[in-house]
Formats: sequence, structure tokens, C-alpha cells
Amino acid sequence: MSILTPDSGNRNTLHNTGFYLLAGLIALAPLNSKVLGLAWLSFWVFGIYVAFKMRGTDAQTNSIAAITTSVWFKSCVLALILGGISNLIWHEGIDSLNAQLRLLLAAAAAFFLARRGAISGHIRIKLIHAIAIACVFAFARTIFLIAQGANEDIRASLASNAIPWAVVISFYTCLLLPAALSEQNSLLRRRLWLFSVGCGIGAILQSQSRGAFLVIPWCCLVYAWFWYKQYAQEGGFRRALLMLVGAVTIVLATSWFMPGDILRMHRAVQDIEEAQTSENYNTSMGARLYLWCMALDGIRESPWIGIGSVERMRRIKHAGEGESIEQVAKLQEVRALGHVHNEYLHNALDGGLILLASFMALLIGMATAIFYLRRVAPVAAWQLGGVLFMHATASLTNVNFAHNYYATALALAVVLPLLAASNEATKTRNS
Repeated sequence: MSILTPDSGNRNTLHNTGFYLLAGLIALAPLNSKVLGLAWLSFWVFGIYVAFKMRGTDAQTNSIAAITTSVWFKSCVLALILGGISNLIWHEGIDSLNAQLRLLLAAAAAFFLARRGAISGHIRIKLIHAIAIACVFAFARTIFLIAQGANEDIRASLASNAIPWAVVISFYTCLLLPAALSEQNSLLRRRLWLFSVGCGIGAILQSQSRGAFLVIPWCCLVYAWFWYKQYAQEGGFRRALLMLVGAVTIVLATSWFMPGDILRMHRAVQDIEEAQTSENYNTSMGARLYLWCMALDGIRESPWIGIGSVERMRRIKHAGEGESIEQVAKLQEVRALGHVHNEYLHNALDGGLILLASFMALLIGMATAIFYLRRVAPVAAWQLGGVLFMHATASLTNVNFAHNYYATALALAVVLPLLAASNEATKTRNS
């Protein structure tokens, strides 16, 4: 009997309370960064407590949850080791390993929990409800800010920086949609969760964070796959694919031709054209273009170990130094930034291939876990696949690990589907 199963006659109140507390904190996380931090802390403490309390019992090492959490834990260990090597080379502070440590501690807690039993179906449903409520709260928050007349300042009024905040909401959406489309759940629950998915996407659009907009085609892809598996017969995949392409086309066309530039697509095009024609980089996209080119130059100088964060900051803060006053003025936006707005280039610039390998270890760990999940727990595989997709693509235009809110949310977003996988696998075998 799983130690986390609340359905038995002899319930373990402490275990249930721990997960209920986690669910409540996750639901409120879009409103305050400290709440999310408390959710992460409570999960870690609970995992370590279970490991200590049940250390004399037999470990479950063959379940899909135990296997995948082990893969993820090892990936986090490798990421920390590689990050630590780069840290020693450049004498960086411990804060440079903050993201790796948050991910590792949550992975360790999940590893211990999985070896003592999977999350029961009851707890799994409660956590999905919490994620659904979080999406509703996120949407309500953006609507409230707009109603208060903060339309221009909405990005500065969220729980964290607008970009990582929006990507975190995309994590919630990716975790929620596969569960909402799975026939393992009741129709009422699925409808409520689909409504929450819409709220999550609405909150992302209202935040105007373009780096998170790829959640829309991802959701279309997930919907097409589930529709094909559940309803399609011969030729069904073609229809599902057409639905996917059509939905994405409608969203993009509507956002392009509607007044107000709701997705800031026109602005992005104008920024790029301005940077190319007049070399004025005092725009969001213009600054990114300059920083990416600067990062590539630095990587070519020292591809193996990078140039270190101190030198990176010096180059950013002194951008345009020695050039004309007019040229320096065109780089004012660049000098106000602290990173190169691309996680891959940022790691390669600071720590060369060593630090880039640290970041890639996390992506490979998630991909490997998905490989194990794909047959026995397809819902969990799609959930984690969405988190991986959004993390990998959002990292192309921002350094999200610079924000504690993001690293904390990612740490939880990865382990939740892994822990719930055994319960799903049991249902799959019995169906």
C-alpha cells in the first residue's frame, strides 16, 4: 500500500495535509512570488521527512515514477556539478548556482517520495485542481489590473518579471491540458479544466510576453493528438492536423490585423527593422539583437570556459564605449540590461561549453523521462513535454533562470507529472 494513498481506511493525515498545503500554495502562486517559494519549500521538507520517516521500509525502485524521478535527479546533479566547475573557474558566488540548487532539492524530494509510493489518484486530482485555480487567478489578476487602468503597467504589476511569470503560467497550462483531454477523468472535471486552460492562455496574452506565446501552438498540437487517439478513424490524423494549422493561423491572423497590437507582433517587426536600418538598439528586440551578436563574439574568443559573468557585465555596461556620442545613445537600452536575453548564449558566454552543458543536462533529463513515460503514462509524458517545450523555447529570448520565481516554478512543474505517473500507468494497464 502506498504511503501517500488517502483512500485506505487508515489514512495518514500528515501525508494528506502536506499535499493539500502544497495544492493551496500552488493555487495562489501566480499572485505572489513568496507563496510559490513557500510551496517549493514545503514540498522539499515533506519529501525529506518521508525519506527519514520511512527509511526502514522497502523502497519501490521499479515503478515508472521511481525510474523517471531518478533520471531527473541525476540530471540535476550533473547540472550542478558542471555549473560548480564553471563557478570555480571564474570564482563566482554561490548565487550563480541558485537555479540548479532549487531544481536539485525538489528533484531529491521527488526521488524519495517516488521510492516510497506514488501519488494516489485522489491527491493527483487535487493538485490538478490547484493548477486550474492558479490559471483562473492569473487571468483574474491581469483583468483586475486592466480594469484598474494599469494596461500600460500590467507587466510591472505581476508577481514577478512579466516574461518568466508568463512562462510559468504556460507551465500550468501544459500540465492542465493533457489531463483535461484524458478520458480517465470525468466530463465535468475535464470541462472545468479546459476553461482554466483558456484562462491561462488569456493571462499569457494579457501579459504581452511574446516568449510564452508558443504555448498556443503547443496546446493545439496536444489537442490534435488526443483528438486523433480518441476519436479519429482512417484519415483522422489529416483532419486533426488541419485543425491544428487552422487554429494557429486564426490566432496569428487575428492578432496581426486587430487594432492595438495585442500580441506586440507589429512592434517586434518594427524593432527589428529599426535596428537593421538605423542601428538604433533602444528597443526590446533591438537590444536583444545587439546582445546576441555581442555574445557570439565573446563565445568565439573563449568557447571552452567562456569569459565569466564579471566580464560579461562589463561588456554590456560599456557597450558602444569609444564610439561616437550618437552611437552610444543608440545603445542606452542595452547598457541598462544585465544579461544577453538568451539562456543558451548566456551560459556559453559566461562559462563556455561547460556551463552550456549544465543547462543542456536539464533538457536532456526531461527528454529522457518523457521517453520512459511515453507508453505507460502518456498524459504525464505530454505534461512534461509541454514543460520541456516551453522551457526550451522561452530560453531563446530571455534568461529566465535569472529570476528565482521561474526556477522555483520549473522545479515543481517537472516533478509533479513524474510523481503522478504511476497512478496513470496503473489506470492504463487496467483499462
